[in-house]
Amino acid sequence: MTVEREPTLDWLARHPGPWFGLIWAPVLLVAPLVDALTGAQPGRAGYLVALGVAATLTVLRGGEWPFALFTALCTGYLVIWRTDREFLFPLLAIAAALAVRQRWALGVVTGLTFSGAIAAGVENRSLDTALFLAFATFIAGVATFLIRYLVGVVAELTATRERLALAAVADERLRFSRDLHDLLGHTLSVIVVKTQAVRRLVDRDPAAAAEHARDVEAIGRQALTEVRETVSGYRAVSLGEELANARAALAAGNVVADVTPAPPDLGGQVDALLGWVVREGTTNVLRHASASTCRIAVSRDDETARVEIVDDGLGGPVGSGSGLRGLRERLEAAGGSLTASPTPAGFRLAAEVPSP
Repeated sequence: MTVEREPTLDWLARHPGPWFGLIWAPVLLVAPLVDALTGAQPGRAGYLVALGVAATLTVLRGGEWPFALFTALCTGYLVIWRTDREFLFPLLAIAAALAVRQRWALGVVTGLTFSGAIAAGVENRSLDTALFLAFATFIAGVATFLIRYLVGVVAELTATRERLALAAVADERLRFSRDLHDLLGHTLSVIVVKTQAVRRLVDRDPAAAAEHARDVEAIGRQALTEVRETVSGYRAVSLGEELANARAALAAGNVVADVTPAPPDLGGQVDALLGWVVREGTTNVLRHASASTCRIAVSRDDETARVEIVDDGLGGPVGSGSGLRGLRERLEAAGGSLTASPTPAGFRLAAEVPSP
């Protein structure tokens, strides 16, 4: 059984935790920690470990007060040891982008950028050092802020898409129930009236009762026909629409599609059958093939209409799956045929139907 992997952005939208800051906190502190351990400075090493814990708690908890306490700890480290500014200011910027409220976060990052650059430039009397620290701090903070913002947007879009899908299903159910009500409401009311007349007349006027019974039968048959037409109309498939849907679906699945337009005047049954072939073939390409290109060719001569779907993917076991079996049964019932077979470059699905 193949497990479909969730796209990265969807996964991040469903797990929008402060993972970026948690990744970079140990990365930025590992070099100072190694330097402290090799330089036999246990106090400094312990302080750096405390900074790492504080950074993690600040990012996880969020809020201005935890960030202010973390800033005070970093300031104390810089005052005592006067080193590692190039690591601590980017770490502070990352924490600010994740912990401070969004409307203030960029302002705090900008303030850290200028203050760190000025302090480094004055202390080292080097413009290069000041600009390097300003660049590292600003990029770290802004990149983290943008990731936080975009992940939030993706989460909102995912939730909106799910709500729209549920709303569409609800609207379709409402429309279907309304159409069935309009279709059957009057018919069933007439049947009830006719049945009541049969019950009243069956003893005193059998001929009239029999006439009403025949009317009930005729109305019931007509209602069955109308229901079948309504349901088939909801399930109708058009080759032109399926080709357009296939092109859009393949493009969304990062499959380069070459789709030929549908020939005119195929006839209702042939058009629908080839539309089912295109739908099933496109579904198989997207679900099982792992293809990068797909060609859908539709052709017609005086006797036969054909559709061929060829991809460069992995395909699947020939004949497996209820989709292809059901499709083959549809085509054979109409005098057509279905061929599904691997090729040296991928997989091929072809169908032929007698053309009117």
